[in-house]
Amino acid sequence: MAMKLQDLQYICKLIYEANNMSVIYLNEDEEVEFEYTTSNRRNPFNKSLQDLLKQFHLSKDLDLFTFPLLGTTQFYENYFLIHINDKNQYKGIIIVGPTLPTELINERLSSLVYDLSDRKDLREELIQYYQSLPRVSKIKFITISMQLYYMIYQEALDPADIILKNKSVEGQNLNITDPHISISQRRENVSFHHDFMYEKKIFLCIKEGRKDEFLKIFKLSPEHGEMGVLSKKSHLRSKKNLGISAITLATRAAMEGGLHHEIAYTLSDLYIQDLEELTDFKTVDAFLEQALSDFAERVRKNKQQKYSKPINMCLNYIFTHLYEDITLTSLAIIVDMHPNYLSSLFKKEVGISIAEYIQRTKIDEAKSLLTFTDYSLLKISTMLNFHDQSYFTKVFKKYTGITPKKYKNSTSVGAMTD
Repeated sequence: MAMKLQDLQYICKLIYEANNMSVIYLNEDEEVEFEYTTSNRRNPFNKSLQDLLKQFHLSKDLDLFTFPLLGTTQFYENYFLIHINDKNQYKGIIIVGPTLPTELINERLSSLVYDLSDRKDLREELIQYYQSLPRVSKIKFITISMQLYYMIYQEALDPADIILKNKSVEGQNLNITDPHISISQRRENVSFHHDFMYEKKIFLCIKEGRKDEFLKIFKLSPEHGEMGVLSKKSHLRSKKNLGISAITLATRAAMEGGLHHEIAYTLSDLYIQDLEELTDFKTVDAFLEQALSDFAERVRKNKQQKYSKPINMCLNYIFTHLYEDITLTSLAIIVDMHPNYLSSLFKKEVGISIAEYIQRTKIDEAKSLLTFTDYSLLKISTMLNFHDQSYFTKVFKKYTGITPKKYKNSTSVGAMTD
């Protein structure tokens, strides 16, 4: 880019006047070269520009010059940043914002303020500040960033690419409790106010196991309508309640898509428990995206294996009675078939015998128990109805190539126990 400072200033002024959005340009020393502001009011928690900059991970990395950086502060203010690069030299950065998302209605605004401060004077000042900010939808906000970027670099960008690249920059991998141990324990113990079609598309993707399409739809929030407010006092509580509702609907969609009900309900319980542990409302959407996409992915994998009704009945019975002694005769009674015919049909559809399938499934369960519990080998072999520990070890090694003890020592949890 070979652009004079006055040309850059003119472009920024156009963006400011056309969209009623504040624009600030900082040089390479983070000094203000020029600014256009829509209001004299400032966030009472960010009295200075330096307070604001602390919330962004400003970098002079040239890799970040290839797209607008989108940012949301802990106060729900939206900004986008464009690095100025002249002949591979960092020259400064343009900061556009703040704006508020269009879905931040008055009820949600009040609950957000309640979360941020217990001082009445600061709450009133914060409400006045929020009321002075322009409301801009996510799609329009990204479009404006594309316009400014094109005016500077004459390079057309795709909104989906901008979203994906920003997500990779955030690089936040939320920790979700592994569901295997809870599933094992269960085996052992035997109003959204928005476009209905948006919600329908979301949960249809989960039902049909289309994870990639789900992610595309989820990342672009509905242009019309707004999410419900499920708590008048706390914005964080409201976000969590919406998340719980979404997880509940996703659970039903996943079961309709063929995911085993015990797996679906267990995942639902774990995700809701983990959701309740979040303390920042900004992480709720990211967590929800990860949880719902997991439902879609599990449905996709489950749909890859389609069997006849009798075989699915056998598979479901094996799943829910894995800690019991399962025989061909008992399965034949359940599906009302002759044992020999059932055995032949099972091997034809699944590719292995019933006995081998049961053994493989029990070994997979044993691997989960070895990884996520401190149970002894004797206890695990007894729980899974192996005749003795020696036979359990023999079968385990047959399917994994190593002994249960070596497997236990190789896992993160097992390495800490004998």
